[in-house]
Amino acid sequence: MYYCWWGHDYPYPITFGRLRGAHQKPCPWPCSGNCWEEVKAGMDVSLNTILELAKSFKRRRVAITGGGDSAAFKAILIARDHGWIDPVACGQPLVGLRPQMDLLLPNAGIREARDGALELWESGEVEALLDTGPLDRDLLSFLDHLTATDNGTRVISYVSVFRSIRDGRLTLFTDTLIHSLPSLKEKAGIIQNAAGVAEALGIEHPKVAALGPIEIINPAIPSTVDAAALSKMAERGQLGDVIVEGPLAMDNAESAEAAYYKGIESPVP
Repeated sequence: MYYCWWGHDYPYPITFGRLRGAHQKPCPWPCSGNCWEEVKAGMDVSLNTILELAKSFKRRRVAITGGGDSAAFKAILIARDHGWIDPVACGQPLVGLRPQMDLLLPNAGIREARDGALELWESGEVEALLDTGPLDRDLLSFLDHLTATDNGTRVISYVSVFRSIRDGRLTLFTDTLIHSLPSLKEKAGIIQNAAGVAEALGIEHPKVAALGPIEIINPAIPSTVDAAALSKMAERGQLGDVIVEGPLAMDNAESAEAAYYKGIESPVP
């Protein structure tokens, strides 16, 4: 897994990450492609794997809030039809879903519906929250409320999952939406959140590349110092069952060949 966050010392606002299962590293030398086939054969986590894994769990009751995102609603109904979730719509903006699922708080606006859904989750009436709205100021305020109710000990972070067209591997991006300049403590929490997602997806021993604009530690570039600290924290077991390497630049985090030519010996990539 490659881990990233927005950093003000980056030349670009967003960096990227990849989550990988345990597998053989690609050959650092150009070849006919046979090495890559060996890597593909050694991987056991894909979207199909996740879909099969979901069938082994009981249905979960999920509170749905937000606005009218037709793509999200379609995905929700597909998940319901596969027996993965029992969706419960919350709030006036979702009244149109009443024929297809249960509806609660039909007169509530989006913010009131989110608060009501949170109460349902805290009481155990639902097991998960799903918001279909955009990540706007109102939703960020709601997320701040979540962290406040947890005495500030919880880090809320955003994780996206993508499937590589080239090899079918899963890619996780985090955190590219919520934190603009996280502290070292928050970065550690972001890694732990991503590791939790990896575990839920059936990926063991995720590998984390803590990215920086360069792959050497430079005190003038805070992200490189934090990346080195995160690497040492993981080495001493402070971040759970993850392998963290950093700082790494994007090229040697993504390419074993680039890492080889720069003299970087690491399980990541």
